[in-house]
Amino acid sequence: MSLANAPDRTLSDAGEIHLLTRNGVELRVRPVAESDTDIVNRFFDSLTPDDMMFRFLSGQSHLSNAQLTAMIEVDHRHREHLLAFDADTGLLAASLLIAADEAFVSAEVAIAVAPDYKTRGVGWTLLSHAVDLGRSRGLKTLRSIESRANRGAMEVERTLGFHASDYDGDATLALLELDLATPA
Repeated sequence: MSLANAPDRTLSDAGEIHLLTRNGVELRVRPVAESDTDIVNRFFDSLTPDDMMFRFLSGQSHLSNAQLTAMIEVDHRHREHLLAFDADTGLLAASLLIAADEAFVSAEVAIAVAPDYKTRGVGWTLLSHAVDLGRSRGLKTLRSIESRANRGAMEVERTLGFHASDYDGDATLALLELDLATPA
């Protein structure tokens, strides 16, 4: 494969894109910037205890300084954190984090959706975007680790073709994987 035909080996979209959910919510999606520290922190503070537990697989109610730093100081190459804003209100509706392995073969995806945007297609739209992004960048597998109690997220992942299996060592978790080499 020539360099001209090689897939882009970065997860960054570099600029802002617009996505429209099935329910008509227009999202402005852009990579996180250092200036987003406060807004990201406030976003995660606004999540329900269940949503925090599902996103971080722990009972924490707030981001630690290390977690916040890791979400802000992504390399935009192997780790990308995309923020999805409601185009009408400017409110942060969701967070999408994608982290690829060093070989750029597989990536883990994690999404958090603000309570007011649940059931409005935001999570599905962002996960679909992550799938498209992974495919266009040449990744082979996209995966997510979910609490088995998070039935809503698991159902969204299944509608996009993810397959669930047991998560080794923890019966309360499931590993959901999508083979990106298989055409959509």
